[in-house]
Amino acid sequence: MLKDCLQVFKKLYEEKGEALITDNYILSEGTYILVDDDGNIENVLEVSKKNFDRIAASDFIVIDYLSKLIDMNKPIDGRKVIHSNNYLSFWVKKESLTVDNKGERKLTNNIIEDYYKILSDPKIKYKKGKALTLYEDIGNQIGEPPKEQILKCETWIKNNIFSILEKLKIKEDKSYLKIFFKTDVEEYERENKRYIVPNIYNSTDYNVDKDNIIYGLPNDNMGLNSKKPYLENKTRVNSIPYLISTEEVNLQKKFIDYLYNEACNRKTNIYINEENIKACESNEAPEEAFKGYFLRIKKGKELEIHEFDTIADYNPKIIDLNINQVIPVKDFLNSKIEYKLQYGSVNLLKELKAIINTVFFSGMLLSHYFTEEKDIRVRDERLKKEILEYRDGFFQWFHKGNSSIIKSQFKVNSLEIIKNSLKCNDNKLRIIEKFNLRSAILNYLEGREEMGDKLRTIHDSLRGKINEDNTSSISNDDEYYFAVGQLVSYLISLNKGSKKTHSLINPILNCKSDDKLKKEVCRMFKKYSYDINQNNRRFNNLNAMIISYEPENKISNEETIIAGYLYSNLIYEKKESN
Repeated sequence: MLKDCLQVFKKLYEEKGEALITDNYILSEGTYILVDDDGNIENVLEVSKKNFDRIAASDFIVIDYLSKLIDMNKPIDGRKVIHSNNYLSFWVKKESLTVDNKGERKLTNNIIEDYYKILSDPKIKYKKGKALTLYEDIGNQIGEPPKEQILKCETWIKNNIFSILEKLKIKEDKSYLKIFFKTDVEEYERENKRYIVPNIYNSTDYNVDKDNIIYGLPNDNMGLNSKKPYLENKTRVNSIPYLISTEEVNLQKKFIDYLYNEACNRKTNIYINEENIKACESNEAPEEAFKGYFLRIKKGKELEIHEFDTIADYNPKIIDLNINQVIPVKDFLNSKIEYKLQYGSVNLLKELKAIINTVFFSGMLLSHYFTEEKDIRVRDERLKKEILEYRDGFFQWFHKGNSSIIKSQFKVNSLEIIKNSLKCNDNKLRIIEKFNLRSAILNYLEGREEMGDKLRTIHDSLRGKINEDNTSSISNDDEYYFAVGQLVSYLISLNKGSKKTHSLINPILNCKSDDKLKKEVCRMFKKYSYDINQNNRRFNNLNAMIISYEPENKISNEETIIAGYLYSNLIYEKKESN
């Protein structure tokens, strides 16, 4: 899979060259200084998270990329105080230049001298064996290090480095001080090769030479040493996980660098097909049909690839998803509360994503796709639980076109969200919107019966029955549970508390059997019977029908009870509308 991705990257890299990487390159926080050939400071640039001007940074972007270490385990300076890789650049943390309580600095003249000594004669670092072979090969191609130029740079650094913060009035903090010596980019490229080639493999100990081609273990996203023997494949003659050629490992490094830049730009969803690579932010997805590979990446100390998957058929368009007023909202036309849910057809997956995020999760889902549980700041613990349970399924659907996880969990979990809204005394309109959206999505995912028509039929049937002079009977389980919801809604409305709460329905929803359900309805009747006129025909008919009906399914239908509870109450319905 990675090889297929690399082939696409290779084609793009051959077309655009290093610009493919550097066009999106982000400089680290710190102070950047460019020194001209006469030793004068030509340019000083301050870079922060909130302040990165690509045009102003143009002098530094390419040479910064060419001067960075592969990682901190492969430095030129063995004491890891200097973080650059060639004589034309000198990177230190500013705190390495400040004097501590003992009157000492992390950066010393000895460290500086040792840094430039290795750059003047890299064989000091690559003393023997396969590392030396790699260095000698590249040395034969690009020539020996330019000792005179190296000495010139070393002298400038030793004469200026310890006074430069004060001289330029640079703020002392924990960011970088990066000094670059101005010259042709080709010289930076040459010295970059001098560093990269001997260090690009995880360890040269694993390198093998076959037909004059060197194969080794890549360094990117792979750690293998005496402390990690479990990464070895003990059943093979060569126990190393996999080996690739120098050409492949260089290409893979470029690819990882490219991905790291995208991660720095907050683009963590990577889509790769045969023609192109598209990088999207965490809550974004392609706006056209897609088949290919998906990578989810993250910026860490180095690039982290958290997921690698194949997308068989992603389609950003939706067919036949209609949001209807399963429970009418006409009672809220004059309400000051604005509708969050817009009714009608939804044609794009990203539109549905935004609707679900707003209506079900109060805007909290998309920003917490991959947030650590401890870092999710949501007061409602139940909502937080639903985000944690739902987010992978929704991500698979919205960003990969795979709805299988959501299909298996949505019916149950979405009902839990609605029940939680009742428990937390959410506004009734908000709960109805959740119910209506849930019905639309279930209809789309499962192709089930249109809930709106079903509820209207039940509602109309009950209207006729409760207005009859003689008590009628309930026809089926759906009508029964809807009637229970209607009755409970009426009884709760009689509560004399200053604030009527939806949570009063919780005991009804918690019933797991019909016997328990009838007992709870009876309890509520006893509690509020003092306020019910004995000649209330509608109530008497509805109550009598519920008491006398024995449902075929002894397990309570929570969905239909909630629908009856949320629907406009028939007992309060004006006579003119009959």
